[in-house]
Amino acid sequence: MMEEVVTHRVLGHALAQSDPRPGEPIRVLDVGCGTGDGLALLTESHEGLAPLVAENELDYFGIDVDPDMIDTARSQHTGRRAVFEVADMRTGLPDGDFDVYMSCGVPYSHLPHDEVVEVLSTIMEKIVRTRDSAVIVVDVLGRYSLEWTPHWPQTRWPYNMSFFEDATETIHDQMSFFDRRSLDAALISAAANAGARLAGLTFTDRSIVVGRHTATLAFNQAIPPYRSLLNDLARGHTDVNPADLLLRNPAGHAPAQIQGFFALLTDRWNSIVTQSTRTTNGLTSPQHARLLAKSLLACEQQLQQGLGVGHSLAATAVVGPSTVH
Repeated sequence: MMEEVVTHRVLGHALAQSDPRPGEPIRVLDVGCGTGDGLALLTESHEGLAPLVAENELDYFGIDVDPDMIDTARSQHTGRRAVFEVADMRTGLPDGDFDVYMSCGVPYSHLPHDEVVEVLSTIMEKIVRTRDSAVIVVDVLGRYSLEWTPHWPQTRWPYNMSFFEDATETIHDQMSFFDRRSLDAALISAAANAGARLAGLTFTDRSIVVGRHTATLAFNQAIPPYRSLLNDLARGHTDVNPADLLLRNPAGHAPAQIQGFFALLTDRWNSIVTQSTRTTNGLTSPQHARLLAKSLLACEQQLQQGLGVGHSLAATAVVGPSTVH
């Protein structure tokens, strides 16, 4: 109910904006595909949401620079209508044209900001050369996540990638962080380089309060473990203390728009908690706990404005040739 529901919505919007050739499968290039989670997000149901595309109506091509990731993707998706290849997005984009250039799992954040522009420029040049339009989904780490308020002044810093709450092994890498303004600037620069036109540009924040590092507390130990608490609620645990769920307006240097967003979110989030437990002083049943989890996640997702205030930020753009000569 956290990442996958939001990513499902982002990818559904991208597919709806695409323009595949009549009678042919939609062609998708998953840039930085990892172990092929994008294929599952496109073709499988999530939390009652129907698959976005039937597998026989999809030509899926996933690339990743990590051979181990590609080996795992191939083994997990044996027999499916999908191709996985080792390739570096900076130098090894496959030939051919695609209806959608998707990403999930923040692959672009592995690159310095200038290289993000270079990769996007190359993709847009391919689109301009080969077709009338295609859709790009650019997934990056959000700069102003409450998971790492001490790092808000920085746009690139050493990040520990830990994917499980109790895992001791982490991957250390320099990662780039974006807000809406900087990601928008990267897309505009790339379009100018490629002689391309941007249309239908949207931004979506994902996991604002429930980013994974509110569980690991790897970068900010001054916050409650919101993700763990929401997971407990969703499992029907009634021993969660409602006071622990209350959101604190994050203390970090940020533009006024970011501060205003968090003030609004804090007010709405805390109102849901207090209203839900006002007469009971606690959670009365597993159903009560699950309903509170659902309400809080809906609050986070409905209030998002695509500002770069979540764990990750996704931009979706329709790209075509420039009409200016």
